[in-house]
Amino acid sequence: MRRVLRPHRALAAAVLALLLGACEGGSGQSGSAFVFLTVDGFSLTGPIISSVPSSTSNNSTTGACVTLRNNIKNPLVAVPSALDNVTIRSYTVSITPLTPATPGGTFTFGTAVLVPAGAIANGALSGNTATFAVVLVPAGFKGPNGGSAAVEITFKGRDGRGQSVEVDGAITVFFSSGLEADSACSGTGGTGGTGGTGGTTT
Repeated sequence: MRRVLRPHRALAAAVLALLLGACEGGSGQSGSAFVFLTVDGFSLTGPIISSVPSSTSNNSTTGACVTLRNNIKNPLVAVPSALDNVTIRSYTVSITPLTPATPGGTFTFGTAVLVPAGAIANGALSGNTATFAVVLVPAGFKGPNGGSAAVEITFKGRDGRGQSVEVDGAITVFFSSGLEADSACSGTGGTGGTGGTGGTTT
């Protein structure tokens, strides 16, 4: 007897595949820029995490830290140039419900975060990451108690030459009515700027 996946199980399987692929880090290497970005991962107070908790209150946002890494395409380049710095100008959050009654949506936030090209010392590249706050779930779009959603984020920016650079990352959000505060970016190292402002719904 052939087993047929129920719609919600099929959706969950599809989203899991998406998360596994996205967490490995998109790179945008097909572009004309000399560099590409990867997503090291999401965090709250230190270690990289695969999911974050969220309250069910629609009066606040749920957030996290993200760490982006700037990579030189040409391995023969000995010294990165300031032209290889990337400025993230916006990020788009796409929420895919994993449980019934959990809202979905797509939101774009403007930002200004420098992801430096870094410097090479003793043959090793360092100083090429930026850690900054991002909104995962905007106010008004929380799921019910016990609900969950897959959140994919696309970061878009330009290098010092004006070439477009973008990268994708993903994380799962779980909603609970027992939480008094939402997850947010705090206590992590790295460089960077502020999170999104002025989000628009699409």
